[in-house]
Amino acid sequence: MELHRLTLRAIGPYADEFTIDFAALRSSGVFLLEGPTGSGKSTIIDAIVFALYGGLAGASSSDDRLRSHHAGPSVEPFVELVFETGAGIHLIRRSPKWNRPKSRGVGTTPVNMAVVLQRLATPGAVDGETLSTRAQEVGGEIPRILGVTKEQFLQTIVLPQGEFARFLAASGEERRLVLQSLFGTEIYDRTTATLVDARRAANAAVETSQRAVDEALAGLRSTVDVGADQGPGDSPHVEEEAVLGGDRGTGSPVETVSIEVGNAAEVVARLSAESGSAGERRAIARAALDDASAKSAEVLRLAEAIEARHGLMARRDALSGRVAAVAEARNRTELADRAALVEGPARALTLAEAKRERARDELAVLRGSIDDSLFEAELDDLRDRRERLAHERATLAAIVDLEVGLPARDDAQLRTRGRLADRRSAIAAAEARVTGRAAERVGLTAEIAAAAELAGTLDLETRRLDDLHAALEAVRRHAELADASQIARESVSAAAARAREAVDTEADLRRRRISGVAGELALELIDGEPCSVCGATEHPAPAVLLDGHPTDRELDEATRAREAAEAALQTARDAASALDARLGDAARAVGEHDGDELRVQLTEVEAKIGAARAAVSERSKADDRLLRFDAETAAQEAAIAAERLDLAAEEARLETEAERLVADRSRIAEILEGRAASCVALSDELHADERVLVTIVRAREAEVTAAVEVESRRADVELALASSTFESVEEASAALLAPGDRAVLLAKIRDFDNESAVVADGLASPRVAALDGDEVADIEAAEGALAVASAAHAAAADRASRLEDRAASSERALGRLQQALRAADAVAEESRAIVRMADVASASGAENLHGVTLGTYVLLRRFDDVVAAANSRLGLMSSGRYQLEAAEREASSRARRAGLALTIRDNATGTTRDPKSFSGGETFYASLSLALGLADVVQAEAGGIELGTLFVDEGFGTLDPETLDAVMAELGALSAGGRVVGIVSHVDELKQRIADRIEVRRRPDGSSTLTSTVG
Repeated sequence: MELHRLTLRAIGPYADEFTIDFAALRSSGVFLLEGPTGSGKSTIIDAIVFALYGGLAGASSSDDRLRSHHAGPSVEPFVELVFETGAGIHLIRRSPKWNRPKSRGVGTTPVNMAVVLQRLATPGAVDGETLSTRAQEVGGEIPRILGVTKEQFLQTIVLPQGEFARFLAASGEERRLVLQSLFGTEIYDRTTATLVDARRAANAAVETSQRAVDEALAGLRSTVDVGADQGPGDSPHVEEEAVLGGDRGTGSPVETVSIEVGNAAEVVARLSAESGSAGERRAIARAALDDASAKSAEVLRLAEAIEARHGLMARRDALSGRVAAVAEARNRTELADRAALVEGPARALTLAEAKRERARDELAVLRGSIDDSLFEAELDDLRDRRERLAHERATLAAIVDLEVGLPARDDAQLRTRGRLADRRSAIAAAEARVTGRAAERVGLTAEIAAAAELAGTLDLETRRLDDLHAALEAVRRHAELADASQIARESVSAAAARAREAVDTEADLRRRRISGVAGELALELIDGEPCSVCGATEHPAPAVLLDGHPTDRELDEATRAREAAEAALQTARDAASALDARLGDAARAVGEHDGDELRVQLTEVEAKIGAARAAVSERSKADDRLLRFDAETAAQEAAIAAERLDLAAEEARLETEAERLVADRSRIAEILEGRAASCVALSDELHADERVLVTIVRAREAEVTAAVEVESRRADVELALASSTFESVEEASAALLAPGDRAVLLAKIRDFDNESAVVADGLASPRVAALDGDEVADIEAAEGALAVASAAHAAAADRASRLEDRAASSERALGRLQQALRAADAVAEESRAIVRMADVASASGAENLHGVTLGTYVLLRRFDDVVAAANSRLGLMSSGRYQLEAAEREASSRARRAGLALTIRDNATGTTRDPKSFSGGETFYASLSLALGLADVVQAEAGGIELGTLFVDEGFGTLDPETLDAVMAELGALSAGGRVVGIVSHVDELKQRIADRIEVRRRPDGSSTLTSTVG
């Protein structure tokens, strides 16, 4: 990973916008980030981590430090980072949560964190492809792009202040958690937990399968329980005899059987054999029952056939007496049917002749009232004259409507001319009113001019008001700063007292430590081994460690307390200096202003502004009134113009209508030609002529049609007589039957025919035709034999059913037992491998010889790699004196060994030491070696990602010159290998060693600036 550019604004102590060009600082391989304590050097590290991961570098850091308290309340804070990995060049911009002033009213509005992730074509591009603007998506995308999580980033690329030496001094359990987070070995612990759960489930499955076997065996025993299935006629031991193969007929009891898994199949087989024998006996009984049932049914059918034959013979005898009467009825209905064929055409002829006579009578009536020539004319000529009259009347209908409407049109002409005269008068009055509005407009413009003159003073008075407010704010700010300056000086005094107390406490502890060092060394003496001071192997009178002798931890705590107190004192002094500088600026801003005088002037100016604002409002209203007045005038003028146009158009339409009236009257006169007084009268005359023609044509057509129909009906009668046996219509009429009489005869014939068919079919049926009249059916004997066979079958079926049910239940129970046994074997076989794997992974079985869990074992191998990588650097930094060694457990811990404890071997003395016994400088380069080694292993574990940049924010001030040379040489080797190392420190000697730097400086108001120097 390579950093190209970092831009931040309103972040921490940086109120303004600053940009760091890491690409320019990369040329020498090492650059320095320097500045006074508390000026904001670590904020640069926090900004990088926040931009990428949305959090800060230090575990104890609060997100509240992100938003700068020195920036203006409306300035948006943000961090923008351009970086490059194997996945490409990316820009990420992230803004923390902050509160911006409300756009209206007072107070603030919370603004949530915002983020934008883009892919750039080049590092200098100002815009690119937006990948996401959602924090959750970016949170998942960044680890993919970088190849490391935040925890890995803080151990491989950024080594933050306060976190640097934590891994060195951590306990084995704490190291386990760190390594687990860095290398993602939680999967092995989850695998172990899954295996343990699987083992628990496997053991439960084995127990469940065994219970299933026991339950299945108990079910089988219950099914074949001796004496459990006795019928009404069985001896107490019938089933036992069947099961054991005893003599069923003896009725003697047999011994009970103990059913176990081994003999279960044999017992069930015996039950099945007995069930088969009972089934055979049931089949024999069934065959006998079927035979008796068939014989009984045959006897019943014979009895039914005998009875049916007797009835049919009686009905046949009754039919013989009805033959003559039915034959007579047949002849009479046939003659009536032939007469009906002649009666229909004769009746139609009579109707046609009557219709012809009515047509002739109608013509005779018309001859007395209509011109005789119409009766002599051809019928087709009459039809043509009728059509011509109808056409002429249809043409005249439109002219009649036109003639009827002439009076109304004349009246409309008169009314329209009067209305047009009224409209001309109204237009003249409206034009006079518009002319009078000019005087009103002059008054409105005068009001606007007066209001504008007063409103023109608003800007001047507003500026005066702002100046007065600024002067009053300066007076108030000066008073606040004076009070704050006094409080700051008191805080400096208190911080100085605490610092002196911390210095005295540390000095006292160190004096006591030096005084009791002999007793401390004596604790390390072992009989027979040389003293590390004098070399003697005998120790007759070792010094005694006095009570209250200070420990290393107490000294370290006192040192940290003293450093913290001194830093707090410096912070208090810086704050007091900044307040004094701001107080001086405020005093110069106040000058000779007096608060009371300023407030009097403020009241006067506010009154003037109120009057000016009222004038502004009044002028706006007057402008609106003038605009409305002009709009109304224009609207009235437009209305007058529109009215004139409409009036002219209506006058033109009036003249056009007058011309049409003249033309219509001429057309009506041409059509009449003197034939009638009006078109209406002419239409009535034509209509009367048309009605006469219609009447005569209809009457003559009716006479012709009736005559044709008479001739046709007469021909039909003659044809019907010729086809029948009758000589005349009268003879045929005499042979007709009344409807009621004919129905009676037909019913008599139909009943005779149906009864004859039924009797004939019954006597012809096979079961009746086969009888000769001498047969006898013995029903009582057949029913008795059937009852005996049915009772025998019921007894056999009942016993067979009970034995079959018992055998089937036993077979099902045996099947369940065998299935449970197979399932238990399968579960046991499957569980063995799971239990063994879980025992090994969880270190709970004898097969795990080392007694460590799977997750711990993986971490041990990673920890060995880390220690090996760290020692390659620690040997150089300590000139070969120190070497890290992994231990199975901490010296002060009674916990089970985990292999993640850490000791330091001192090759100069041949002893091992606790890392916590190191001095500040030793702790620094040991921690640095361990951190760099950890970074190497994490890099390899992350797929060999390129870690192009490293930031170190810790402890260079604790190193002596020689050790500093060794540490810088090792960091130089890193830069020679292609990595860029950024060192965060305020040590002066580093300024002389490193030319490329980022300088952070504090301003008097407490904010900071930064500048970059290259070369």
